[in-house]
Amino acid sequence: MLIRWPIHETFSWYFPMMQTRTLPVEPSAASAPRGKPSAPLSVIYADALYRPVPPVEYDDEGYPGPDGRASESTRHAEASNYCFGALRVWFRDQPRTLVANDLVMLFEEGNPKAALSPDLMVVPDAGNPDRSSYKVWQEGDAVPAFALEVLSKRTWRKDVRVKPGLYAALGIREFWLFEPFEPRLAGYRLDGRVYRRIRSSADGGLPSQVLGLDVVVDSGRIRFRNPTNGEILPDPVQSHALRVEAEARAESAEERASRAQRRIDELEKRLRRHRQPPVDG
Repeated sequence: MLIRWPIHETFSWYFPMMQTRTLPVEPSAASAPRGKPSAPLSVIYADALYRPVPPVEYDDEGYPGPDGRASESTRHAEASNYCFGALRVWFRDQPRTLVANDLVMLFEEGNPKAALSPDLMVVPDAGNPDRSSYKVWQEGDAVPAFALEVLSKRTWRKDVRVKPGLYAALGIREFWLFEPFEPRLAGYRLDGRVYRRIRSSADGGLPSQVLGLDVVVDSGRIRFRNPTNGEILPDPVQSHALRVEAEARAESAEERASRAQRRIDELEKRLRRHRQPPVDG
């Protein structure tokens, strides 16, 4: 039985407001501050920061890395894992594109608390060395171009109300929200200092300029679709199962062919023996 969290009642005001052009949060939180901020972003958007869940691993400089955060439900895990796996495959020919899930992003040098941890982020041209965290100042000040948050009972208020302003201030080009239990999907693109809703195309997909893919809800699940051929990027787990099945079928067919060839060879040997002339005594 599906337990309907209070998020679904409280959230009912939010998704209808997606018909508006801008993200439905307070204007001060939906856009980047004008001019040079009077205080660090970590102070202005303190409520948006990620608080690592113990146990936490810290690097030699005292910055947080992997922690004890667990997925809130199997649906959250499925959404995050699909997006991560499918995009890793999609960008396999672009090895410098970083696709990461639940990776701590630190955006102020010297401040370990200035942290975010999107459910998924994509950073073009960042490379893929082993990382325990993503430190913006060590990456040429490159921030993610794409960030996705899978909403949950624990985090949805922060994801909807306060994170957009910080993401806009950091310059993250696309910000996406997915609620897995309704399910509902919304995408926003940075226009100057403000996020504006990405309007759906004629076939219902939301086009991501960063990914070169449409983001869709298919059978209640978030999925990526290739706009060139309309195909949904497969779930890597399903792809593996199909590959194993295909290999098993191929192996079975090969074994049948081998048995048939052995039978033919045996019949040919018998035929040659039958045709040999008798030996004179």
